[in-house]
Amino acid sequence: MASRKTLLIGAGVAVLAAAGVALAAQQNHEANENRIIGEHSEKDIALNQVPEAAMNAARARLASIREAELVTRKADGSTLYEIEGKDKAGKKVELFVTPDGQVLGGGNDGDEDKD
Repeated sequence: MASRKTLLIGAGVAVLAAAGVALAAQQNHEANENRIIGEHSEKDIALNQVPEAAMNAARARLASIREAELVTRKADGSTLYEIEGKDKAGKKVELFVTPDGQVLGGGNDGDEDKD
């Protein structure tokens, strides 16, 4: 039977491994964003602040919309909207949409979003 110390060390290693996986996923998400839209800054905004054309483009691709961020590209100062919602399968999806409704890209996190 394993000693209590061995069990505690094993549990600690498992926690650290899970944290490492979460950090790697976050870094991969940020790298994907930078690949699609370049270096940028983000600011949370209310959905009613997103231009109608951008919201219509997002509604065409998402079953529901949950939140939005105003994205400012560092290279040229242009703005985009990162619109987050769920697809028909219930997967969390983020879209990058221009103010005039052009979808530049996005991604499916592959996570079931239960809330």
